[in-house]
Amino acid sequence: MTESIQLDAVHGMRAAGTEDEALLWRLFAEVKAPWLAAVGLIETQLWPLIEMQYRGRKMTYAAQFPDAADSILLDDQGVAVGRLLVDRRPDSWRVVDIAILMAHRGKGLGTSALKECQRQCEDAGARLELQVDQGNPARRLYERLGFQAMREDAIAVEMVWNAPEQDRRDAVSE
Repeated sequence: MTESIQLDAVHGMRAAGTEDEALLWRLFAEVKAPWLAAVGLIETQLWPLIEMQYRGRKMTYAAQFPDAADSILLDDQGVAVGRLLVDRRPDSWRVVDIAILMAHRGKGLGTSALKECQRQCEDAGARLELQVDQGNPARRLYERLGFQAMREDAIAVEMVWNAPEQDRRDAVSE
């Protein structure tokens, strides 16, 4: 997983490497720690559990998406502040993980990264898929970018984006 999406928008991106492990851990922990702390876990229980979940997710991604493009998102100063992991297939790309440090959210970095994915999917004739947890505010961003809910359950929403031309082709073939 060393290839990256080429991002030529406002913000930059580079291929993830072993030197990014601390950032990837921090991105994961920023989301999981408050959630698990709210369950009532104490410090000595919390961090080992988060570490175990982090390792499990890392192994799952490597097994399920061995050829995914793993990219580090950079702010306008070139500082690593996020991640974009995309599995690319001929007819569909999947955003496996997109995460930005809390202090850097709301500045357009995720929007830029997703728009570039959409542009590249359109060029490749592929659709773009992702999953978002129920209640995650990022769902509003995905909907603004044209993603549509395909399946929902109590935990997650499966969303897909088709290029406008692809939507027209799909409608004609039905």
